[in-house]
Amino acid sequence: MRNSVGFLAVCLFLGLGSPQIIAWAQDVPKAIEPSEAVIWAQRLNQAFVEVADQVAPSVVVIEVAHPVASGGSLEELQNHPNLQELPDELRRQMEDLFREQLEKRQESTNEPEEQATPEDRFDGKGSGMILDVQGHILTNYHVIEAASRIRVRLQDGRLFQAHVRGYDAQSDVAILRLINAPEDTLKPIRLGDSEAVRVGEFAIAIGAPFELEYSVTYGHVSAKGRSTVTLSRNMDHDFIQTDADINPGNSGGPLVNIRGEVIGVNTMIRGLNTGIGFAIPINMAMEIAHQLIETGTFKRALLGIGIQTLSENHALNQLLPSVTRGVIVSTIQAGSAAAESSLQPADVIIAVAGKPVATSQQLKNQVRSQTIGQPIILDVVRNQQRLQVEIRPKEWVRPKVANITANEIRPIIHRPLGLKLRKADETGAKQFGVDLSDGLMIWEIEKDSLAERMAGNLLQPGLIITDVNYQPVRETFDFAKIYQTTDLSKGLILHYLDGDGNRGFVLLSEGDF
Repeated sequence: MRNSVGFLAVCLFLGLGSPQIIAWAQDVPKAIEPSEAVIWAQRLNQAFVEVADQVAPSVVVIEVAHPVASGGSLEELQNHPNLQELPDELRRQMEDLFREQLEKRQESTNEPEEQATPEDRFDGKGSGMILDVQGHILTNYHVIEAASRIRVRLQDGRLFQAHVRGYDAQSDVAILRLINAPEDTLKPIRLGDSEAVRVGEFAIAIGAPFELEYSVTYGHVSAKGRSTVTLSRNMDHDFIQTDADINPGNSGGPLVNIRGEVIGVNTMIRGLNTGIGFAIPINMAMEIAHQLIETGTFKRALLGIGIQTLSENHALNQLLPSVTRGVIVSTIQAGSAAAESSLQPADVIIAVAGKPVATSQQLKNQVRSQTIGQPIILDVVRNQQRLQVEIRPKEWVRPKVANITANEIRPIIHRPLGLKLRKADETGAKQFGVDLSDGLMIWEIEKDSLAERMAGNLLQPGLIITDVNYQPVRETFDFAKIYQTTDLSKGLILHYLDGDGNRGFVLLSEGDF
């Protein structure tokens, strides 16, 4: 009896006997079985998740270093509007002269070798995709343009140096090769067929936009065959248009279908937040990539003609009622392969090597990989008559592009702490977006160095070191003098100032704690 009374008292105290609580419990809705539409939506949602999980290990983040001008003066000179208007040869002479002056000034300083002004700095980032277990990476040329050093990070965080195997600036395709990357760490991406892609199907982009690595966005294939979205006449493009969000940093990453197969290389956008992005079709990219991997170069065949899609010239189209599709020869360049053939202006090319062509880009696609110097047959309509013209393509003479020095062997400079330092100045403050203050600015922290191992989360490029072991440092030789008299087993205390004005310190030590 006593237990029953006690149980009733506990129930009343907890409100278990309250009519309101009972009523509330009775009002809880029962689980509703999802409709068929919801089930299909859940399946589609799961499909996107599976694609992201499947593709992400095949995507890499590419970090690119570019040369840094000592003191910033050379950079300012190169960006001066009056200098850019000079002829190329004269501008190069002025830049060379300026470099010589800087080198002489550096030789007269007392800066120790390990604290010298850095030759380059990692300031660019893009995306890429693993093609094979040999470490070949497909990306955009503009991602690695003018690179002095390149490193590639896998999804698991491992970082590898990379060399440029080859590139084709006209198509914006480049191939990198990872150095000493174990085969079992590499997961090649699955290739799709961009010719089979249909407008309206799902498209998923994966990359590192705005340094937000491994971001996944999805949309649709908006159009195919976009070839007039750049101003450069030298570019060879046949873009897939998509409304999947592509932003700076996505360049070189994959555009994949709902099966996780890559159908394009994300390359460019038309304005931010417009829903208009462009990807190089994977078939075209791999056509170039295979030759780059094999030989390191891509030899592009050239006929030497100006062309126009027939449907765009209504007047000529009306004069040729028997021809509905083809490419007009508008001009023939002197000394070209076309000039040495029987081809004539106003001819309409309807096929190349037996394959029909209806647009200018289709003709470029058929000619691009033809063997240099070997004859091919063009099916042509001339004044209502059909005939065949034999032509021997010549090699495209590429325009000069920015020099890539990433493959050059560089002397190794011993930096015990792994810090590349220089006196804080306006150029460094501007590049890193920080307020200028007295001290030494960190320009780079070397991988696996003492500074990265002990203070990787605290020390970052752009921070200004104001004091070392409680002594102010204003020049690099101040730092060197203190370092040379310090026992690293006991530690080196660095006081720093960040871009927000916050102050802190780190202790770098080789001792055991």
